[in-house]
Amino acid sequence: MFPVILRFGSFQLYSYGLMLFISFLAGIWLVERRAKRFGVEPKTITDLALWILVAVVVGSRLFYVGFHWDEFKDDLIGIIAFWRGGLAGLMFYGGFLGALIAGLIFVRVRKLPVVKLLDAVAPAIVLGEGFTRIGCFLNGCCFGEPSTGFCAMEFPLHSPAGATFPHQTIHPTQLYSSAAGFLLFGIALLIERRRLKDGVLFAIILILYSLFRFGIDFVRYYEDAANFWGNQVVALGLTAIGVVLLVVFLRRRPGNGPARL
Repeated sequence: MFPVILRFGSFQLYSYGLMLFISFLAGIWLVERRAKRFGVEPKTITDLALWILVAVVVGSRLFYVGFHWDEFKDDLIGIIAFWRGGLAGLMFYGGFLGALIAGLIFVRVRKLPVVKLLDAVAPAIVLGEGFTRIGCFLNGCCFGEPSTGFCAMEFPLHSPAGATFPHQTIHPTQLYSSAAGFLLFGIALLIERRRLKDGVLFAIILILYSLFRFGIDFVRYYEDAANFWGNQVVALGLTAIGVVLLVVFLRRRPGNGPARL
């Protein structure tokens, strides 16, 4: 694995941080390009992105702390020490929920078209997943359980995956997640070519991604059952929310479908 892809003196460029940065920039670029079609000024997207960036970090950290409280109950200062635990000190679902809440607050304060904006950002969310999970793979984190299947691979001993399962082949769940992100991005662009009612695109992508996360977690490694079941409950909850939203949006009067990308 390549957790550090560039060293220049004391400077180190981490692969996960680079892919996270790429996913963030790609998401902003994509949503800004789509914004006007959904009644939003591109500059507003930049402001929204800053809110979401902070919310992702805070939400993912709080989620991690909640599921690993034993690590922090005697060291409360550690809660705000984001660097402790490295990438393991953050959890995706916390970041996702934090971003969703912050985004909804932002659009309400700015009086933006909430449902249209959800459709505008839906493809960017899964595109970001595609890029970010490549960073997880290069870092060797977010790995799967032992496997002898054709996709299984052995990770270097210096990586988190290799240290946990030395000299064993495991599911590269990071690559599964990355492929799913890019696939859902393509599906989003494909289905929005149809004349969809506002909000339907977001609801479909939310359902598909949540179902994928529910399925892949059965082959992903978790250090304890609480983390596994916590993620499964969130995945099922988001799936249910997506189904409810889909029904609500489909019952609305037809609106103008978004133009092609």
